[in-house]
Amino acid sequence: MKKIPGLLVFTFLLTTSFAQNTILWSIQKPGSPQTSYVLGTFHQTGNSFVDGKPVIKELLLQSDIVIFESVEDKYEKVINVMLQRPDDFSYREFLLKEDLEFLEKFSKYWKVPVSKQKPAELLVKLQQEYVKMNCGGVKPTDTTSHMDDYLLSLARNNNVRTEGLESFADQFEAINSINGEDFTWEKAKDAVHVWVSNFQDDKNQSEICGLTQAYLKLRLDYQFNAKCAENDPILLKRNEKWMPLIKDFIQQNNSLMIIVGLYHLYGECGIISQLRKDGYTVKPVKLK
Repeated sequence: MKKIPGLLVFTFLLTTSFAQNTILWSIQKPGSPQTSYVLGTFHQTGNSFVDGKPVIKELLLQSDIVIFESVEDKYEKVINVMLQRPDDFSYREFLLKEDLEFLEKFSKYWKVPVSKQKPAELLVKLQQEYVKMNCGGVKPTDTTSHMDDYLLSLARNNNVRTEGLESFADQFEAINSINGEDFTWEKAKDAVHVWVSNFQDDKNQSEICGLTQAYLKLRLDYQFNAKCAENDPILLKRNEKWMPLIKDFIQQNNSLMIIVGLYHLYGECGIISQLRKDGYTVKPVKLK
């Protein structure tokens, strides 16, 4: 059986005859007329995408509570945590000269310099920057480039109660455990070279941006029968921790919206499959 790719893999199965053309799903708990919703986000997507789908905002504002991956001001917290680290320039010993030159020029205005990042963190940062710059999810007129943050601000600005499934520390730990605790700059140099090459050569752009384009066009295949990678710290492990919380939130509230990254809805370990196994009715909601 196919396996769902991890966060660091951007190759993706796009349109199939079995595609579910939505990112929004309704949830009905057994014996209750109340309906809740789960929304799969693509993080590097600007606010204009949400603004063009008014039903998302309408349902969010009608909810008793909106559940996010995290509701902490994680951006500033993560920056502060990383800036407190001592500088480590050991990456200069392992990266290719041309990669090093590109990286230090490219990261010149980052709030957190490369010297204070771990290898896994840098790779995630490079992927995020590439997607924002090249894949079309963020428009020049957008006021925010992060979909989840925009939805969180909508909820807070309209006094809708919000809760998180984890802390920023949990997310931080998950990112740095993607490749294992012993993921050194020496081991990361090839992956860094690949991403530097992607910025300099657009031959892989269509492949890398495949998920972004599929998301923007709502042409997705959730592969509910696909096995998830064992011990995946980004998907499987976090979903396992989240599911008891999600079910408690659904049982304790008349209506709510759950907002998580799209990948968390995929496969046998995904939130949709897990809810269905527990007797919930989960159906796609069409978005015009």
